[in-house]
Amino acid sequence: MLKNSLSILFTLFFFVFMVSCGGDATKITKSGDETGDEQDTSSDDSDSGNSDNETTDTEPADENPDGENNQTDPNENQGNNNENPDENSEDPIKETTTTVEPSSDFETKTEALIVTTADFEEVFKKFADFHTVTGINTKVVTLENICENTVCDDSDPLNDTQKAIKDYVMSVEGLKYLVLGGDIENIPSRQVHDKFKIELIADYEEDFYSDLYYADFSDWDLNGNGVYAEDEDVPGLIANVAVGRISVSTVDEAELYFSKIVKHHTAFNTAYTTKSLLLANIATEISGIKVNSGYYFETEGKTASLIPANYSIKRLYTKSTPSPSKEALPLDNESEKAAIEEGMNLIVHSGHGAPWLLTCEQGDDPDRDFDRNMAYNLKNATLPFFLSCACEAGQFGYKNGDSAGEKLMNAPEGGAIVYLGNTTTGLGIAGGSQFIDEMMKNMFAFPYSVIGESYLYAHFNMPQSDTFNPPIQMVNINVPVVNKDSWTWTKKTIVMLGDPMTVFWRDPVEPFAAEIEPEVEENEGVKTISLNFTPDLEGAMLRVLAGGKLYDIPYLMHETVKINIDSTVETITVGIKAENSQYFFKEFEL
Repeated sequence: MLKNSLSILFTLFFFVFMVSCGGDATKITKSGDETGDEQDTSSDDSDSGNSDNETTDTEPADENPDGENNQTDPNENQGNNNENPDENSEDPIKETTTTVEPSSDFETKTEALIVTTADFEEVFKKFADFHTVTGINTKVVTLENICENTVCDDSDPLNDTQKAIKDYVMSVEGLKYLVLGGDIENIPSRQVHDKFKIELIADYEEDFYSDLYYADFSDWDLNGNGVYAEDEDVPGLIANVAVGRISVSTVDEAELYFSKIVKHHTAFNTAYTTKSLLLANIATEISGIKVNSGYYFETEGKTASLIPANYSIKRLYTKSTPSPSKEALPLDNESEKAAIEEGMNLIVHSGHGAPWLLTCEQGDDPDRDFDRNMAYNLKNATLPFFLSCACEAGQFGYKNGDSAGEKLMNAPEGGAIVYLGNTTTGLGIAGGSQFIDEMMKNMFAFPYSVIGESYLYAHFNMPQSDTFNPPIQMVNINVPVVNKDSWTWTKKTIVMLGDPMTVFWRDPVEPFAAEIEPEVEENEGVKTISLNFTPDLEGAMLRVLAGGKLYDIPYLMHETVKINIDSTVETITVGIKAENSQYFFKEFEL
């Protein structure tokens, strides 16, 4: 009796609910043996990108606010229960068919921008498509397009190509990520002048390139003299967008890196998720004491303590007395190569470098000079995030070919998925290490996170002052290592080589398991694409790019999704993000 009463109440509630819901964005057509008129429902057109480090874009609702008829008819259930309650304890699943219209947001909302040249436009459209269908609306613009509508006079520092790029970037409302698609001969950087001094440690004054110019929307030439980021210009040096440079010189290099990006997001080997490597050189000498960068790593609250307890940490440190850690092994070229090729998710390096050296020691020590050719010849299937404060290894403006950081990124059989380094002298424990620590705090705060968000977090949270007390017995030296000069220097010189929308997998998230195959029907100049989804995809986000239009389906449950496109469209690109899963991404020929 109680069950029948509840069924009647549920029927009344369902009727009232269906009458009260309206809208015409998505049509739900009953299938199977059901009959009746189509029921118009409203759809959620909100964007579902994962730009805020959330584990999923869309959480299943407790109810069905869009009015989708995914429930079994309560009257039918009632009859079945009366006839044979023991055999009908579960409701049968009814199929629905959803016809999806193009998303209006895609035309008006750009979350990521790729700036490249006409020669690279087609290959970088692949990056844009990948990121768009996996949650981040991404567009490509060429320098040729930008300069058609403004002045790009490289003989005039007040109206050069760099300024035109920055003005365009700043005009894109809601932008979060910026990709510079090419090496410096393709996409220029802003040359700046800076100086840094800390007593007893270092005194530098140099000209160098800074990609932060594009990410920081403050005026870097306030006095209008054509010299950028001088102290009197008062630049903010806080990144408004996350900028990364995919430093490739050929289309083949860009294609190779794109294949790495797809594999990293769709087929990351979870066996290596919790593996990390710390590399430490002798940083400097203070009062005759050799300061091992490993001392900084092992200080409470610094690098090593930020790595989760379930991670394994391999430590390769230059020998020093005392050793920073009992677990540290001696650092040399062979041990470094073996550790990288063993497979790592995260590598942090504090020490020295050069345009031609990824890591090295001060002075002439070839056993610990890991050069750019060694980086290029690495054979590691798992590509790590390589975070380094070494000098000049990220110098994409190097006059004698690609720098060590670029070689690492363009390695044909290994390398890194993202490299953070410096375009000029790196300050190590006087700034670079603190920036890396702030990035790591954000990287490890979520099951998976976009590296550009960690880059932005570090720019906002890097301390403007810090001291370091080397943990050496019988020695108590509290040395100031970060001041305003080192803070500004570090901000300008840091460069991120790679795609800032790359996901860092903190937890062992498995690859996407389901198979998706579209069915195509063509009639009177229209192709109808049907995509079928199984119950295990409930709550997934599906996006389809077809003919330059985006079709956004943020919630699926036992559905066939149909898309009507022009018959001339020959391919569609499909992306799926589901909870506790890596991405699904595939281009289908129709």
